[in-house]
Amino acid sequence: MNAVAHPLKTTPTPKRRVTFKPTKLAVALAKNVGYDRAPEGITTETWLTPPKLIHGDPAKGHTGLGPFDLDPCTPEQGMPWRTAKKMLKPIDDGLKSPWPKTAFVWMNPPYGGHKNSPTSQHRWMEKAAEHGNGISLVLARMETGWMQDSVLNHPNVSSVVFTKGRLSFCRPDGTPGNSCPAGSVFVGYGAEAARRLKRAVKEGLIRGTYLEMARVGRVSSADLGAANDE
Repeated sequence: MNAVAHPLKTTPTPKRRVTFKPTKLAVALAKNVGYDRAPEGITTETWLTPPKLIHGDPAKGHTGLGPFDLDPCTPEQGMPWRTAKKMLKPIDDGLKSPWPKTAFVWMNPPYGGHKNSPTSQHRWMEKAAEHGNGISLVLARMETGWMQDSVLNHPNVSSVVFTKGRLSFCRPDGTPGNSCPAGSVFVGYGAEAARRLKRAVKEGLIRGTYLEMARVGRVSSADLGAANDE
């Protein structure tokens, strides 16, 4: 006997919604390995420039790196102390806002981001280098494109200071945080920046090695791109 096959009627299994949570390792990485290396989906804290770097420590005879005319990278919620006469928040868009030519700039930029991102560290360092008058504080990431282009091989760089040990930044409420998980470098653009950085190392405000870039030889080479294209 011929029979017509009919599909069996089945009750569809309800789909379970799967929520992915960061692993303990990912959270540890976000907290301890590098501010610019947090795994996707994990929010890191905002770390502020310690006030003594700007204003000095008179009790120890340390003169600060300030005063500065402009800080284009201050957090939206503001800061417990001033870093410059004019302080721009993200809503002010420090990348698109003009920087007066005579403004001596302090910049502790947002870390990380791909070089093609409109708000990446690469763009911030490009602008600081082209402005050519100020000091930037960044992680000592020697392999990145911004380090190669806007620090080691830019004609406006007058000096650099590689820190001995790791800096401690501050939390948004002004309390001291833990030591930075990587070494830092102060980048000086222009003669005034070189003068202040050299003084800061001599007085002990910054522990590290001062290099005058005019005395550092540079060799041109083909642009093969950075290892991680940042």
